[in-house]
Amino acid sequence: MKRERLAVIEKEIARVLSGVLLAEIKNPKIKGLVSVTSVRVTEDLKFADIFFSILNANGEQQSEEGKKSTMEGLEEVKGFLRKKIADEMELRHTPEIRVKLDDSMEYASKMNELLDKLKG
Repeated sequence: MKRERLAVIEKEIARVLSGVLLAEIKNPKIKGLVSVTSVRVTEDLKFADIFFSILNANGEQQSEEGKKSTMEGLEEVKGFLRKKIADEMELRHTPEIRVKLDDSMEYASKMNELLDKLKG
């Protein structure tokens, strides 16, 4: 499948999942601000790697324990998320969801701290 078509599918999956996370997920393990940062679909559409960013309610990084709990909650609801993708999108095969933590914001924050130390 062409990369352009995959990019359209990835964007649409991200849109669907963002709405579902905001309005429909009630798992008590999923706490704070959870957002879809990116989606990567394999060329055969068998798998979709969904990258999530997890922050606490005031926009700061969650503790490792909080992240672990939220990721467990996301693992528990991935079947529901896949069903929502199937309901919203017209795909011949709905990809299997693989939940991944996106720690790029945390990495960027650490790099900024190191740069500030170098400056001062």
